[in-house]
Amino acid sequence: MKRILTLAAAAVCALTIAVQPAAAASFPDVPKANRFNDEIQYLTGQKIISGYTNGSFQPKKNVSRAEAAIMIGRMLDLNGAKRNTKFKDVNAQNGASGYIAAATEKGIISGYKDGTFRPNQSISRGDMAIIMSRAFGIETGTVQEFKDISDNMKSYHAIRGIAGDFITTGYPDGTFRPQGTVTREQFSAFLARGLSPVYKQRTVNKDGYMPDMTKKYVYATNQGDLTMEYKKTKGQFAELTYTGFFWVGERPATKEVYYIHIEETDKMLVTAYPFSEYYTDLVYPVKTGTTWQNGPADADIAKITGVNKTVKTQYKTFTNAVEVTEKGTKSYYVKGIGLVLSVDSAGKAQRNLKAIK
Repeated sequence: MKRILTLAAAAVCALTIAVQPAAAASFPDVPKANRFNDEIQYLTGQKIISGYTNGSFQPKKNVSRAEAAIMIGRMLDLNGAKRNTKFKDVNAQNGASGYIAAATEKGIISGYKDGTFRPNQSISRGDMAIIMSRAFGIETGTVQEFKDISDNMKSYHAIRGIAGDFITTGYPDGTFRPQGTVTREQFSAFLARGLSPVYKQRTVNKDGYMPDMTKKYVYATNQGDLTMEYKKTKGQFAELTYTGFFWVGERPATKEVYYIHIEETDKMLVTAYPFSEYYTDLVYPVKTGTTWQNGPADADIAKITGVNKTVKTQYKTFTNAVEVTEKGTKSYYVKGIGLVLSVDSAGKAQRNLKAIK
């Protein structure tokens, strides 16, 4: 077990970003084959991003700090009217000045110690993580580790926050590269993931055991039906209030509501409780006989006791389930779905998948 959730004057360019977004349209330089075409079209339709005056989007171009302020400002519906700012290099003639001023007032963006904002400078991945974390009010952490970040970095908690919120996955080599730059297509993907489970789901390993964030699950339990749905919500834990995307469990019969965070890395699948601890559901690679400890006692040892198991649920029969045994309870997980059945030591179903909507 482990704590996981915490409170956590410009030169004019030859091509200028449109300050007012255009209607959703296809950009000639963003073909359907572009990895982030859907995200770009989604944000264009939401009037959050736009192209350049020549009709292009320039997906591979680095995002400037001014452009980041504009896109974040539109997303939050901030006042973008041009005006003077607190920064000596951003006056009322700068097309992004209104959004820079508004986002600064909201505490989402900040400048440098010398009193500048440096609007034309490319935004770093670390700074991107900070403004994304602030803009979306992210308070979650992550079990994912990046080998090039440490807790003495300004962006440390923000990076862990957006990773836990399925906004970023980092690079295949296990790095985040906080000093690196962000392209316009990458920034678009990050924004779309922050707004919609549809795009968060695209960051998940298609061959993993993570539940589908775009689906609603219904389980039969001893206390009546339990629905599990991933959505943006507001919850309370002791004296702490938190907002964001969580799996929300609801039992209509008892009016019980609770919130959990489910995350998967290349090493494990975990379930976490806000401002509390996480529990390991699976350890990878999946192999019969693998064990791990979910608590301080010997009885808290979990073990994979079978693979490709056939289990019958109220929803359907699965032939590829992984069986995990802990304290006499057997839990079954299926790729792309997650938990489908949980049976106690007496053979009584504690949770039985009934429907996926």
